[in-house]
Amino acid sequence: MKSFKEYLTESKKVYEFKIKIAGNCPKDCVAKIKEALACYKIESCSSGKSTPITEKQVDFPKLENVGVTIFDVTLCYPTNNVQVREAVADKLKVASSTIRVRNMAEEEELAINHQFDEKTGESVLNKDYETSNNQSLVGEQYVMNFLKGLTQEKKTGHAVEGANEKLFPKQAKGAK
Repeated sequence: MKSFKEYLTESKKVYEFKIKIAGNCPKDCVAKIKEALACYKIESCSSGKSTPITEKQVDFPKLENVGVTIFDVTLCYPTNNVQVREAVADKLKVASSTIRVRNMAEEEELAINHQFDEKTGESVLNKDYETSNNQSLVGEQYVMNFLKGLTQEKKTGHAVEGANEKLFPKQAKGAK
């Protein structure tokens, strides 16, 4: 049998976050992020990837023409997005409105929500709907098919023998 310490070491859980900083980051940004999050026991911190400057950023809708630097951080102690953002903002001495922190589940959800944001160039307003006949789902035809199905599916019960025989002894077949 395993000891409690073995179970504890096997159940190591990590907390992954993406830290996005709008605008220019200081040169020693990685060191400052590691120092700010040292109380949460940093396991890893990426060197940061810079995105090109774009007119609008998804994470920073109020800021225009800015680039974003993205850091992947893995922590050993549980924390939430707000605590990480405030700790990093305090250490870097920047406004917390220029920092976005998301865990991996939120990043996946964001990707799903914005997967169709790109314009296809097709006009939807002047396009007719596809013709479809869904009368098999509603109306008289559906009701008639439903009623036919009810008559065909007759279920018969069967006697269950088991634990209740002591309580209710079998009666003679003729007596009911």
